Amino acid sequence: MHRVLVIGGGPAGLSAAETLLRRRGDEIAVTVLTDRAYLGGKAGSWEHPDGRVVENGQHITMGFYKELPALLARAGVSHLGTTASNHGRFIIWEDRDQRAHELHLGASTLRTLIDGFEYTGWTLREKLGFCATIARLAPRVIAGVPEEWDDICLSALCVEYGLPHSLFATNGFRCTRDAQLNYPGEISAYSMLMTIKKAGRDFLTSEAHFPGGGMSRIWWEPVARHIHRLGGRVVRMKRLVGLEHQGMELTGLIIGESQCAEHDDEPCLHGSERPWRGFDEVILAIPPAALAMVLERTPTLAALPALAGAAKLRPVVPLGLHVWHRAMARPGHRTVVAGMAPPLEFVVDNKPFYEEYADDGRFGACLHFVGQEAGYEDMEDEALLHRAMGALRRIPGYEHLDDAGIHSWQVVRNRRAHQRYWNGEPGSLKYKPWPTTPVDRLWLAGDWIRNGFDFPSMESAVHSGTQTAELVLKSLDERPARSRELVAGLRRRAPAPPPARH
Repeated sequence: MHRVLVIGGGPAGLSAAETLLRRRGDEIAVTVLTDRAYLGGKAGSWEHPDGRVVENGQHITMGFYKELPALLARAGVSHLGTTASNHGRFIIWEDRDQRAHELHLGASTLRTLIDGFEYTGWTLREKLGFCATIARLAPRVIAGVPEEWDDICLSALCVEYGLPHSLFATNGFRCTRDAQLNYPGEISAYSMLMTIKKAGRDFLTSEAHFPGGGMSRIWWEPVARHIHRLGGRVVRMKRLVGLEHQGMELTGLIIGESQCAEHDDEPCLHGSERPWRGFDEVILAIPPAALAMVLERTPTLAALPALAGAAKLRPVVPLGLHVWHRAMARPGHRTVVAGMAPPLEFVVDNKPFYEEYADDGRFGACLHFVGQEAGYEDMEDEALLHRAMGALRRIPGYEHLDDAGIHSWQVVRNRRAHQRYWNGEPGSLKYKPWPTTPVDRLWLAGDWIRNGFDFPSMESAVHSGTQTAELVLKSLDERPARSRELVAGLRRRAPAPPPARH
């Protein structure tokens, strides 16, 4: 059996393992190592003993997702059966008029444009200017977003293509620019337009689906059981800390024991680091910040151009705030509220969605605020709570959610290298590696790997895992042929045997 070791229990790692086993499970043994008790990586969740669910981030799926739902279906999970749709509705708070506005995306591109003119957060002149900019950009986007646009920020490109300057001050534009949690910096025009090309055409591509519970429980654990049924195994609480190599061949890994099953910033257990050499191939499905930390122990590999970019991709530190409130939000707010006060710019009430809360009378609202903490690293947790709740009370339907009614709350600061996102800032594309590496037996997967999407999402992570697994399988198929060619070449170059003596 050919042994493949997958490092990372997030969407990319699980997708890679499942693809290998589904395609060639009779020939390949697959082991997944993950450094937590829960699965899903940055899209994972865990529960408090009293049933409260904590997510690493507020993740939603979009209408353009195809490979993630297919992976879930093979694991026996219905994507639509475990999610709830926002039906194309979003709520955006605009600072300039101190009002909340509803944005609706129609069931077609034409319908979206028509409905967009009903959005009250922009003036008619701004909406006409926005449509004119989209019309100028559309041919370039449809033909293929030029990669050289990665060196341009989205705002600069929009200025070049005539977007009204007044729109830059609106939260409607800012939320589009900030949706990848890249603020306070700018987003790459290439990355954002690749996102829009996939997800921004109409309701069918941008429809948001909210998970119906903690994602580790409803999605990733069933995928792990599916992997087990296919003959693979998942080993938890194992963290990659180093690589061993001889020349350009990977010969071993250094694996340590994680200290906490949930969410912590602690190093591995003291004295727990051990070599792991029982593999033929290794797929690293970990974030770039985590890979850069691992490579610090192997300067020779860290200097390789194909891997050095990991250290140059600046990370985003996601920030989350869970608030379990006794009062109920106004019915009908089954969507994201955007344009909130930074650093927590987005919020959703999970009470209507999560099975865990359906019959829990303790909570009327289960709020999850998300953002990223750049510029607010020193803000105390309690100050974050008061700032976020104060901003939320400006939104109709949430005015009565006062601090006195809070049942409990928790701030989640994702500062560990394994919890950070990659920052899609201008100029980052050139640092993103490909799935293959010059190190024999070492492969990469993740939404930050060049994979045809080039923007962060669970769908691009699943796609990357599948893509890398298929490249591994292709390599295995080609090796016998290469071996035969090598043997034939050696025979051709070998000296002629001496003449027989008589």
